[in-house]
Amino acid sequence: MTTSADQFWYQTEEALAEFPVNVRLYRDDFYSQPTWDVYQMRYTSADGATLFAWLSVPEGRGPFPAIIRMPDYGSVHDIVYTPLRERAVVMNPTFRGQRQSDRVYQAEFPGLLTDGIANPDTYVMRRVFADAIRAIDALSIQAQAQLREIALIGSGLGGALALAGAARRRSIHAVAANTPMALGNPLSLESGLGYPLAELDDYIRLYPEQRDAVAQNTADLDPLKIADKITAPVLLSIGINDKSVCPLIFGERLADQIPNCDLRVYQGAAEGGGHEHAQIQLSWLADKLGIG
Repeated sequence: MTTSADQFWYQTEEALAEFPVNVRLYRDDFYSQPTWDVYQMRYTSADGATLFAWLSVPEGRGPFPAIIRMPDYGSVHDIVYTPLRERAVVMNPTFRGQRQSDRVYQAEFPGLLTDGIANPDTYVMRRVFADAIRAIDALSIQAQAQLREIALIGSGLGGALALAGAARRRSIHAVAANTPMALGNPLSLESGLGYPLAELDDYIRLYPEQRDAVAQNTADLDPLKIADKITAPVLLSIGINDKSVCPLIFGERLADQIPNCDLRVYQGAAEGGGHEHAQIQLSWLADKLGIG
């Protein structure tokens, strides 16, 4: 049976197919180092939106494993520094409205989470998920580096985008998702949550007549709707006191639905394990990508 979420993803893929990816790369002399080159990367997403990403490529011939850090909820998404950069291609994409992907549409923070939410055709977050899928496509066809395995990482919204990317693209080899945002799940509409999910409650308080529309127009983005389609191994971190991004009960349900999930639960909140988990994630990624 075709579900509403299935229909959403079908329409998303159709919207992406209307425009060629059209990848353009420009070497950035300022950020490039002797052991890797950094490029400013631009490509085209749904609706013809031009998106920006940072791309770093190690010195050598390759092929290289690759890591895509999906963007979190915020206006600026900078270059991620990782010791894996010398051995792996690293891509830092942005979604529409973020800095350098805002020529046509400039997002507000807070505000993006509810922009156009009363209508599925105008709800910007539905296109944000399209932009995440397009980032994977752009990396896959770029001609600067030959690739091996591709891993997705991300925190908060970036964690949810990473899970969606793995569900939609079987080329993904591994996923490390920290406290993935529960957007679309009924738990995200509970009162008393912190930001960014509190934006939904703020909106409903101002427009109570839109509560059903908010629930309906976000539901297709619920990570639980695509969790069982993820074939790659997933490292998932959550905090037991998280009330702003990934409530504990949601994270546990998500782990149960993902076929191959290594769940790590930490004392704390939306940081999802902080520095301790960052070291675990680094080792896990190196093992999955064969660069240990």
